[in-house]
Amino acid sequence: MPDEILLFTKPECEKCDYVKARIPENLDIKILDMTSMEGMAHAAYHEILDRYTPILVVGDEIVEGSIKIKNRMKEIAESQK
Repeated sequence: MPDEILLFTKPECEKCDYVKARIPENLDIKILDMTSMEGMAHAAYHEILDRYTPILVVGDEIVEGSIKIKNRMKEIAESQK
């Protein structure tokens, strides 16, 4: 299991809302708003400031695209059972 799972989103982002609504119940994900100072700081650290949201960061892995993110979250949740 990865140490930290981060989901970068922005307000009024339909794809972000789609992904957030599909986070598995048993999955511990930190949701970061890329328009906040904390979100921007984390995004800069992971070198994803110039990318479109949503973005899932799982350890060193960066997953982009709402369907890919949804599928990756499901895989991680199933591996934790």
